[in-house]
Amino acid sequence: MLRFRPSALVAPILAAAVAAALASCASEDVVNRFNRVQPGMSKEEVVAMLGDPSSHWELRRTRDGIDGERLQWGDGLSSIASSAVFAGNPERAYCVVFKDGKVVSKSEPSWVEQETARRREQSADR
Repeated sequence: MLRFRPSALVAPILAAAVAAALASCASEDVVNRFNRVQPGMSKEEVVAMLGDPSSHWELRRTRDGIDGERLQWGDGLSSIASSAVFAGNPERAYCVVFKDGKVVSKSEPSWVEQETARRREQSADR
């Protein structure tokens, strides 16, 4: 007689969840080097500095307001899905927009600004 043990499923499910969470996080290199990305840098320079992006999006003037491309780092399934449906940079990934192969804009995930504000508040309270 086979007996079902729910505990036998816990380890594989937990391992899959941890792997998915780690895969959707931006690497430490991206986090530490993103501020060095400047307008006018080439796509090759940015990829050399940050590593391969987690996703790549073609941008069209009619939909996105610019003809170019957007590279993203630290994507999760939700930011990839959002990018596929909505124009504009997702709130949960590091994004760099290129026109003619040069950086024209960049944006950090919204949580970065929120975390920075929280740290400022804590410093002011001390």
